[in-house]
Amino acid sequence: MAIVTIGACQGCGACLLTCPVHAIRPTPGGLRVTDRCTGCLECLEICPVDAIRVEPEPRGER
Repeated sequence: MAIVTIGACQGCGACLLTCPVHAIRPTPGGLRVTDRCTGCLECLEICPVDAIRVEPEPRGER
């Protein structure tokens, strides 16, 4: 699952526009990746400040 590193995010919105399943949502504290994330990594590739990282899902989930 993709994780947005809030401190690094500049709020450009590139990931919001790129996500094919609209899994990234703006929140008052920054952006949040929802459970709709399919792991396509398009957001990771488009982020100009490398604010998105990927963490493996715990076994038995999804």
